[in-house]
Amino acid sequence: MKKVVVCCLLSVVFLACSKGQMTHEAAQKAAEKYYKMLIKGNYKGFVNGYASAENMPEDFRSQLVDATAQFMTKDDMRRLKSVKAISDSLLEDSTAYVMLQLNFSDSTSEQIELPLILKEKGWKMKY
Repeated sequence: MKKVVVCCLLSVVFLACSKGQMTHEAAQKAAEKYYKMLIKGNYKGFVNGYASAENMPEDFRSQLVDATAQFMTKDDMRRLKSVKAISDSLLEDSTAYVMLQLNFSDSTSEQIELPLILKEKGWKMKY
């Protein structure tokens, strides 16, 4: 009987934790976090934010980090100054689409949509 009670309690705790991550705020914070990594030059952290990162061969992951670094050296991306989540759509299948506003040093901005998926360790980019 004790085992049944313990299993039920653990299930409730697990569901509460995963539901806590399934919020607008959690999805938006995750999306902002990944793009702030780009701004700071943490390309490895950004690539590790992909939902498929855990299954990538190390040489492919390294190539993806290098490609991300190269992309960020383009003139328009070098001017990326800040990022802010402005809206999102949460779907019942543990998917979110977060609209980010990218602000550049020349006072221009651009809006992009970042798809995320909820994994055991939190929101990950769905690419």
